[in-house]
Amino acid sequence: MRRKVILLEINEITWRLIDPLIDAGKLPNFKFLKENGSWAAPMSVDLPPQLDPWITWTTVYTGRPQSEHGVFHLQQPPDSIKAPRIWDICHEAGLKAGVYGSLCSYPPKDTGAFYIPDTFSPGFETFPMELSPIQKLNLTYTRSARLPADSDGIKAKARLGMELVTLGLGAATVGKLLGQLGGERLRPETRWKRVALQPAVNFDVFSRLYKKHRPDLATFHTNHVAHYQHTYWKQMEPERFPQETSNEDLEKYGRAIEHGYMTADELIGKTLRLCDEDTVLVVASSMGQQPYISDLTEGKKIGQLRSLEVLADLIGTRDDTEFLSVMSDQFNIYCKDEDEKRRIKIELADIYVDRPDNKMFHVDELDGFLTVTLNHRDDISDGSVCHFPSDGAEERQARYDELVYRTGMIKSGCHHPEGMLLIYGKGIPQGFVEKTDNLDIAPTILELLGVAVPAEMTGRPLISKLAASASA
Repeated sequence: MRRKVILLEINEITWRLIDPLIDAGKLPNFKFLKENGSWAAPMSVDLPPQLDPWITWTTVYTGRPQSEHGVFHLQQPPDSIKAPRIWDICHEAGLKAGVYGSLCSYPPKDTGAFYIPDTFSPGFETFPMELSPIQKLNLTYTRSARLPADSDGIKAKARLGMELVTLGLGAATVGKLLGQLGGERLRPETRWKRVALQPAVNFDVFSRLYKKHRPDLATFHTNHVAHYQHTYWKQMEPERFPQETSNEDLEKYGRAIEHGYMTADELIGKTLRLCDEDTVLVVASSMGQQPYISDLTEGKKIGQLRSLEVLADLIGTRDDTEFLSVMSDQFNIYCKDEDEKRRIKIELADIYVDRPDNKMFHVDELDGFLTVTLNHRDDISDGSVCHFPSDGAEERQARYDELVYRTGMIKSGCHHPEGMLLIYGKGIPQGFVEKTDNLDIAPTILELLGVAVPAEMTGRPLISKLAASASA
């Protein structure tokens, strides 16, 4: 029987934390789905050094491994992705699909309903274009460590807020936003909770779009839990880390990850209210997380590049060279000229901090563009000096804190290949599905939608497998 499907993508959540929180009574909607539907712990077929969300999620969307879909970096050229995603397959089969934030989904296109690309996209484009204010919010607050007043001041927030209200931002969420901003004035240390408001704002918009279009397939992606785990696992389980955790940090951030999971549980509850009897809810992560134990004395410090424009000036790039921030400590460079790209690659790879063996960046090249990642080391301070070697000319220098903002936080969560999967709806068998991987999710969704599974997909439709097991 053909169903509609909502795929709720909660990036990097793990049963290792879900189950204890269910037992503590803090995740009622996770508990409901697990007790009344199918559940699994799919393993990622993409393993280190390819265990990254933009890779593993593309594996989920395509039902094919990285060696076939070809995704290596965030925002590599769209035409370099070599396999169709489930929304493409559905639209080709005559069904309507709505995409909201799924990774590596830029550029937007008409798939029959709505299309808002991921928060690492190079521009604010959406389909239809009148949805662009929500993408402006997402891209601005995902990439910026500290925004200028004209982008983050009261007037700018009010103007953007009014645009979002017209797209579906509800009174309850507005109340949460105002409460958070007001609370930060009294307790600035609670600013970390802002991250959990982003999925709430986006889900209001998604909910209105879903009710308007009722697509056969709809996706919704949130990264807030992954962010909390990467940043605050040490404060949740300090006993697992060799570095000391202060009582102040424990008090401030000890329940940040729990807060993220509880916010995800609320999203599940809201999504369930969108589902009718012909709709199946699929909740998934393409992989999980685990504690990140660093051998650095103080751990791996989290830093963010302040300005790509300043860096571009220091290395003397041309006007037709494009810098695109994809994460706080990573950016891509697109050059039209091969000689210019080669020069920039060499120059960035040569930049060092304080001494020549302390390289500032790691530079990768793929499909005609560069991906540059900031290196983090124990012996770098705000006053360290960044050296820009040059041939013959006077060497350029800059203070480290002029180029990099040190957040004061330590990376304490890292990727783990085990993900999670929940499937709930009328007629869905109850129970645990054994021996699954993330290649199985796409054919499962296509089977629910009544769409033929392409021969290139080697995964198994899990509902048929579980039903056959139950009847044996």
